Amino acid sequence: MAIPNYYVPLLRWRAGEYRALKRLSDAPRQRTVPLIEVLPPDYDFALRQPKKHIDEQLKPFAKQVEDHWQNRPALIDAVKIDAVTRMGDGRHPLTFIFDEARAKGLDLVPVTALDRDAGYQQSVQGIVAANTRGIGLRCGLEEALDPNFEANVRGLLVQLGCPANTVDILLDLRNPKFDPQDALIAIIASVLASSGIFASARSVTMLATSFPDSLTSLQYGLDFLPRREWMLYKALIAALPDPARRPGFGDYAVAAVEFPKGDMRFMRGSPNVRYAVDDAWLVAKAKRQKSNNNRAYPGLCGALVASDRFAGSAFSEGSKYIDGCRLGTEKMGNPTTWKWVATNHHITKVVADLARLSGT
Repeated sequence: MAIPNYYVPLLRWRAGEYRALKRLSDAPRQRTVPLIEVLPPDYDFALRQPKKHIDEQLKPFAKQVEDHWQNRPALIDAVKIDAVTRMGDGRHPLTFIFDEARAKGLDLVPVTALDRDAGYQQSVQGIVAANTRGIGLRCGLEEALDPNFEANVRGLLVQLGCPANTVDILLDLRNPKFDPQDALIAIIASVLASSGIFASARSVTMLATSFPDSLTSLQYGLDFLPRREWMLYKALIAALPDPARRPGFGDYAVAAVEFPKGDMRFMRGSPNVRYAVDDAWLVAKAKRQKSNNNRAYPGLCGALVASDRFAGSAFSEGSKYIDGCRLGTEKMGNPTTWKWVATNHHITKVVADLARLSGT
């Protein structure tokens, strides 16, 4: 698998995200390689225990990928699952996922990092030996600035039995301090030029997000959030000298670095629709009601469609649903509905942005 010129959205594997992938049209589907974070079971705050055993949580995963992302590559990261967790039969959760995926012929690549525990690395080693598809290597900017970074990476690759030219490096900036942008670009450029591992890797992708943890600061009605990671990427590509390797682009789609944690019985946000436009997200937001929050969605969709930034109902399945909700031909939906709508449109928009940037 090679990622250059592909878009790498980081997606937490929940219904809204995988339904967004399934509804992509062929063009964005062919240019997207999702980085999927496998999630542990949700926590039951009433019973003070996980809602599911890890076996029950992960058993449907391979089938869900087969149903929603058939015959397409994806990067799989189990970092969100506690390091001591094991399946009922003793297997590492990542090993279980790839055993199930291998039986279905899925094109998946395991993701690791320098700081993963010994059990995780042993699982990746076994997957590399069985799959021969290489690995994704996730690293932070500070980590990549370490003078020992290349030596540490090459040592890990020897341990995993993985040649450098089968590694997809994911330079994850998370939500960095974007200003001053020129200074951040200089740091990223120096990292890309400082280590031979970036030159020899199969692919390099810059991953970042500026999506906020909360939308409370946004006004009701329509408001804008700049897509700072996209503006940073465009400026980085323009600033890199011709011989330099240009990284691919990735983001966290329409989500923040950390997703809300806590008792969801008492965590209800305001109804909102997130819609990617040039260099920004257009967010339509309504005041939260004690009940029937979904009744706000036709009005929110109407405001989006009436704006001069709506791409048209034919642009993406997400756009089509927004227009249909406005007209009453689609249901008002629920938070899962609006997650797939926003994510599907976002992926379609970013792929179109990348094609325009590269002239392809």
